[in-house]
Amino acid sequence: MADRFVPDLRVSLGDSPLRVAAVRQLLRKFVPAAVVASAFCSAPALAAEQDSYNVYEITPILGHTFGGEFEDPADSSERDIDADTSWGVIFNLAADEWRHYELLFNNQSTRVEGVTPFDIDIQYLQIGGTVSSPDAEHVIPYFGITFGAARFSPDLNGLDDETKLAFSVAGGFKVPITERIGVRFDARAYVTLLDTDGDFFCVSSGGTGTCRVRAKSDTLLQYSLALGVVVGF
Repeated sequence: MADRFVPDLRVSLGDSPLRVAAVRQLLRKFVPAAVVASAFCSAPALAAEQDSYNVYEITPILGHTFGGEFEDPADSSERDIDADTSWGVIFNLAADEWRHYELLFNNQSTRVEGVTPFDIDIQYLQIGGTVSSPDAEHVIPYFGITFGAARFSPDLNGLDDETKLAFSVAGGFKVPITERIGVRFDARAYVTLLDTDGDFFCVSSGGTGTCRVRAKSDTLLQYSLALGVVVGF
C-alpha cells in the first residue's frame, strides 16, 4: 500500500537505489500506522452515533380504562366496572435502540355497579419490556408484554384490599418531536388472574360473613387507551 504513495522517487532523489529503498522503507512503516491512528480517532465518533438514542425515558400517561365485570353473590347478576379516566407513568430503560425494559404503573378510580354500587381504585404495577421497529424514524410502532400485580381497593369501611397476579399485552407507537421529547400512544389489555367463583371484599359481622362481589371467571379483563409525553435522557 505504501508503494502507491511513491510515484517516482528517482525524480527527486536521484538514481541512488539506497536512497529510494530507505524512503520506501520509511513509508511502509508510516502509512499503516497513520491508517490505524485514523481508524482509532474515528471510533469514538461512530460509538457516539450508535448511542444517539435515549437510554432512559419517562412517560406520564393519561387515558381511558374500560371493561371488567364481577357478579353478585346473592343472585349471580352482573356487576360491571364503569369505564373511567385513568392515569399513570411508564419508565423505560434501553437495552439497545429498538428494545426497552419497561416499568409501568396505572391507576383507575371507578365504580362497581349493582344493587349496592361502591367506588373502587384499580391499580396495576407491571414490569416487562417492548420491542420496536429498528428502521422506523418518524412513527415508531412497538409491541410489549409486562407481568406484575393488580390491586383492587374498595372505598368502603371494613373492606380490605385485594391483590392478584396480572399481566398486560400492549401495542402502540411513539412519535419523536425532538431528540429528547416525543409523544406516545399506548393501547393495552390487562389480564388479572382470579379464583373461579372466588368472593371479594368480604366482611364478617355477628358470626356471619357477607361479600360484595364474586369472580365471574378465572380472569378479569380490562382495556386501556392512553396518550403520554415521552421525556428522554
